[in-house]
Amino acid sequence: MLGAQNAHWAAEGAGTGEISMRMAADAGAQLVEMGHSERREQFGETDETVARKARAAVDHGLTPLICVGEPGAVRAAGDAERFVTAQVRAALSRLRPDEISQTLIAYEPVWAIGLGGTPAMPEQVAPVMGRITEEAHLLGAGAGCRAVLYGGGVDAANAATLLRETPADGLFVGRAAWSVDGLLRLLAIGRRYVEAVPVVSSHTV
Repeated sequence: MLGAQNAHWAAEGAGTGEISMRMAADAGAQLVEMGHSERREQFGETDETVARKARAAVDHGLTPLICVGEPGAVRAAGDAERFVTAQVRAALSRLRPDEISQTLIAYEPVWAIGLGGTPAMPEQVAPVMGRITEEAHLLGAGAGCRAVLYGGGVDAANAATLLRETPADGLFVGRAAWSVDGLLRLLAIGRRYVEAVPVVSSHTV
């Protein structure tokens, strides 16, 4: 699948520098990423704008890839599950229950991603991922979302453990998939645990 890292929720209008969902679809995209922590921190993306983007993506036949995750301070305060559940609830708030089954949710704890991040242990993230799945099932009238992915310091060294010891349906990968060899290694690992495991790279497009 080909995806876009971002698109605006409005079908048209004044939005210099943005592309619309319609433009992304016309260019061949099948999914659109939204809510990434970098977008939230650097570009002011909020739970409300993520919800609008999810609505617009579905309206244009695109799969929303919704990113959620708590910052380090929230994790340290022991509030990760509540924080992330609220993000999920807000992001899906403009979708009908039957539309939620079209979405992908990527859990990326902010403290675990990027060069300065600390890769998470399965026992740290599994409970949060369980809550994401529960919330999606609740809002989706039992159907849930299409998949819950895990991202945050994922590489060939920890991918198998994350797939085996968390409820992840697949992986959401950054720099470990920058090279073709890196992506192929991750796909090979995934194949051993799930038949056609989703391994989505947010950067190698």
